[in-house]
Amino acid sequence: MGALLFETISALPRRLRLRGMFVLLALVFCTGCQFTPTVPAAHFIQHQALIDCSGLKDVETCDPVKVHVAAPQKWEALSPKKTALYTDMQWRSPSKLTGVGVAYVHMPLPLPASAVVWLAKQEYCKKAGDGELIGQWTDALGRPWFEAQNVKYHLRGYVVTKGFDAWIIYCGYKREQPPSAAELGVAARSLETIVPTPIAPQVPQKPMAQSDSKSPGKG
Repeated sequence: MGALLFETISALPRRLRLRGMFVLLALVFCTGCQFTPTVPAAHFIQHQALIDCSGLKDVETCDPVKVHVAAPQKWEALSPKKTALYTDMQWRSPSKLTGVGVAYVHMPLPLPASAVVWLAKQEYCKKAGDGELIGQWTDALGRPWFEAQNVKYHLRGYVVTKGFDAWIIYCGYKREQPPSAAELGVAARSLETIVPTPIAPQVPQKPMAQSDSKSPGKG
């Protein structure tokens, strides 16, 4: 899942070389080098306390992509995909049609998350002859989101950066069959639990919402 996203990620470092120098200069002068994280650690932890974690495992650390994550229960953790440019980790549903993933990229320049989304969009639009960028928006935490699809996949996610590191955090499904509402729901909840470890080295192992849901008298 997400092969087109991976091609886009692979193209980013090339775009960040001489071909994209003028674009880079404009981005750096307009936004400045970004060493502070997209979202402060305290905001991530406060947000996690409000997440509905039903159907998710306890929070674990996934070292290959440097994140904390509460993966969906009974979903398969695939082997990390490592290249010289990025590392990708995915969790796949039992139906093998839905997934949650994190792509970790070490950038040659410290760019803000919005610039990473912009560069990825340029590569996506150039490569995806059958692709469609459905929308972009920024949420209350300041995370830039994207939604896109091609004939095979539908993807939705956001970007977080800190210094030279970027994380593309996403979920999606294969379009060969109608998507499962239950799988999409648990994938979206898992997506919200993902926090890069360089931003927040420690997070609650069992978010408050999950603990409350297991209290006596609650289903």
